[in-house]
Amino acid sequence: MPKHRRPTRIQRLGTLAANSPLQIGVAASVVGTLTVTGTVVASAADSSSTAHKTRPKANTAAPFVRDAADVSATTSQFALHDAVAQADQDRLADIAKAKAKAKARREAAQERAAEKRASRSSTRTFSSVSNHVEHMSASASHVLSIAAQAATGAYYAHGGDGPSGFDCSGFTMYVFSKVGVSLPHSSSSQYGSVRHVSSPQPGDLVFVYNGGGGSIGHVAIYAGGGYWWEAANESVGVGKHRAWSSHVSYGRVL
Repeated sequence: MPKHRRPTRIQRLGTLAANSPLQIGVAASVVGTLTVTGTVVASAADSSSTAHKTRPKANTAAPFVRDAADVSATTSQFALHDAVAQADQDRLADIAKAKAKAKARREAAQERAAEKRASRSSTRTFSSVSNHVEHMSASASHVLSIAAQAATGAYYAHGGDGPSGFDCSGFTMYVFSKVGVSLPHSSSSQYGSVRHVSSPQPGDLVFVYNGGGGSIGHVAIYAGGGYWWEAANESVGVGKHRAWSSHVSYGRVL
């Protein structure tokens, strides 16, 4: 068996020569690859640079988004402000209503108190001077009964003398005619035809002065306890009413 021999120098050079084109091709291929890769990288870098340059255009919507959010927030703030303002107005309106109601209640209470004071004053004015006892004769009781009957269903009528419509002197004239007493159809004329007294008793005539003094403007029949039977006016009508004036004088018929 032949012995293995080491390649000679010439053989190694030949082998190297034979292999050199391949190695050179590989090296060229590697270099080409690197060249291509470099080109791609460069292109990518250029694209990235271009993208960076055009990025502000891509982000132009961002401020609009922020502006829309700001508008929404501002709108919410305005709505909240309006709601708070409306609630404050409603509260002030409720307070004003409560104050108005309280004022009305105070005024009504004052009016009731004034009416009570006037009532007490009228009762004192038209009460008998003898221990505030009012004596009623049988004839006076009969007159008051007739007055109540005449007033039932009657109405005020200027110049009326019954039996359904009366003015003030027409009413007193009608009532006393039923007991045989003739009175003129005039309050001032009736004033001149009676006996004047300082304090009234039931059945006496009550003469009211015009404007608190001067001429006689109204006549009624004293019913006792600070009340009159009268034909007052179109608004009040005919009936038994609380005495409404202290500027009066009295006349006894019976």
